[in-house]
Amino acid sequence: MRSRIVLSILGTLLKILGVLMLVPGIVSTICDEPAGVAAFALASMLAISTGILLRRFGSDEDLGNKEAFAVVALGWLFAAFFGALPFIFQGVGFVDALFESISGFSATGATILTEKNLQGYYILNSTMADQSLASNLAGVFAGAVAANLTQSYVNYYASSGPHTYYGLLFWRSLSQLVGGMGIILLYVAILPHLGVAGRQLFKAEVVGPTKDTITPRAKQTARILWGVYLFFVGVMIVLLIAAGMPIFDSFCTAFSALATGGFSPRADSIAFYSSAAIDIVVTLFVFLGATSFTLHYHALYSRNIRGWLRDPELKFFVLILGAATATLILFGGIEGDPLTQLRFAAFQVVSFMGTCGFVNTLTYDSWSTAAKLALIIIMLIGGCAGSTSGGIKVARLQIVLKYAYNELFQLLHPRAFLPVRVGKDTVGEDVLRPILFYSFFYLGVWLALSLMLAMVSSGDSRVDLMVVSSGVASCMSGVGPAFGIVAFDWAQISLLGKLIGFFCMYIGRLELLPVFLLFIPELWRK
Repeated sequence: MRSRIVLSILGTLLKILGVLMLVPGIVSTICDEPAGVAAFALASMLAISTGILLRRFGSDEDLGNKEAFAVVALGWLFAAFFGALPFIFQGVGFVDALFESISGFSATGATILTEKNLQGYYILNSTMADQSLASNLAGVFAGAVAANLTQSYVNYYASSGPHTYYGLLFWRSLSQLVGGMGIILLYVAILPHLGVAGRQLFKAEVVGPTKDTITPRAKQTARILWGVYLFFVGVMIVLLIAAGMPIFDSFCTAFSALATGGFSPRADSIAFYSSAAIDIVVTLFVFLGATSFTLHYHALYSRNIRGWLRDPELKFFVLILGAATATLILFGGIEGDPLTQLRFAAFQVVSFMGTCGFVNTLTYDSWSTAAKLALIIIMLIGGCAGSTSGGIKVARLQIVLKYAYNELFQLLHPRAFLPVRVGKDTVGEDVLRPILFYSFFYLGVWLALSLMLAMVSSGDSRVDLMVVSSGVASCMSGVGPAFGIVAFDWAQISLLGKLIGFFCMYIGRLELLPVFLLFIPELWRK
């Protein structure tokens, strides 16, 4: 592998990340948060300067297959590390900051934050924040705070007291917006003259059962996908505001919903608003985020949704959603009248299978074992191919089930030839083999990491089978919430346990294979 090519691209990615960090820095400025301004300014400078340094040692030669996989695997690690800096500079511990950062970029939604202010917004521990590097540097940046600019807006968001973290909360959601569609796809979409390199990066990051790139050019495909993605985000923001959600919350929620991430600025997630209208809007757009953006593009471009409605994967996805919702209503032990049960069950099923992780009720952890197992199963399955959701993917499950049926049928009719078909398409051996491998490899990794989490948490009686199995499944599939002591946050898990959670989110976002390729010596040979 030619390392200088990898360094060059990683350097550019860090420069892009550094520029993105200026956005939450502006939010901190508007909301009169000097420590936030200092944290994001310092983190941005470090990311940009490191990127410039890597570019100086890098090379702009043609990108090969090995280099593409290395860029994808290492690029997300770099993003997680530098994305953690604003948390670290404001007093969050190193491991906790890494956990929160990768949760954002992997669009997972698991968190280590636990404290909230009177308005229900997440805040950091005041003692740690007051002693942080950013707080000590805040005086340097105090003069740069946008005094007298949009003062009414500043007063509104500063009204909860001296410790507000709107810039940091915005960064959490922005990292999910970027991570949902993909850091590498953003790189491909905005940089000119990539040529073959863009195609290699696209294939390395978009690991899945299909490679429908919409157009022959990877750059154009990436721009189309980002365009559809941001269009839905804009529409959702407008609808959330119309439904009564505050403007700041609407931006953060829309960023996380289309990314199927699940970070909410409120500690009680969507349950805080207690609004059926908001629940409906969030459910709709999480569903859109969990289905193929290629289908969305064709439906919007041709203004004909028949192809969208006839897609076999989408129909199977809806079927599973309906079955899981019925299971929760009938056997979940959800309290309330039938409409309330439907509202809570449908929201959580779409959220968990869409690997988003929003919750509209704080009592879901008290539901029956049947409900919990159903939610674990659908979070492992995940959303559709070509979506922002995680998990094994519905397309893979559909093909595996058809293959299993054919095998059973051939036991009765040994001479029968039954190709695996999805819709009108026949699945070839070259497609079937990697799908079978990935599906069973995914489940094997889930079991192995669940065992590891159980071993490092063996001294904590609260960490039982439900906690480790749901926690690892949630992180690998990019959901966030799980059950037991990880139902709402990972704050009570040990540092080693959080590192396992970090690894689960990292490999889950990249669909395992690019990360495990790093451990194959052949990748590093020239």
